[in-house]
Amino acid sequence: MKEMLERICHKQVVFTSLESIAPKVLKSRKKLAIFSGVDRKSFYHAIFQCEQKSRFISQHADELLHLYAALTLHVNHNYKHKHLLLKAPLCSKAGALLKEKGWIIYNDIV
Repeated sequence: MKEMLERICHKQVVFTSLESIAPKVLKSRKKLAIFSGVDRKSFYHAIFQCEQKSRFISQHADELLHLYAALTLHVNHNYKHKHLLLKAPLCSKAGALLKEKGWIIYNDIV
């Protein structure tokens, strides 16, 4: 988690609170970490951390968008910033889809 915060804080974001949300709460069996944070300007950040060996394709991007919709319903508010920390090869169509929807993607291929 420290590594994740260093990646995002490198962009001059400092969180005043950061809480972890289990994927089971959102009725998902995906193996990813979900965080909800508030920065010093009181903007809300949704952070999804995903590690996988296979390519992150547009089907995964659609599933991520559905998980984000479930997260906004769970916490009863929308997020100003959406981050995806990815340790996998990224398909160009999936990357374009997420960037079009306002996501910030940090791709760190192992």
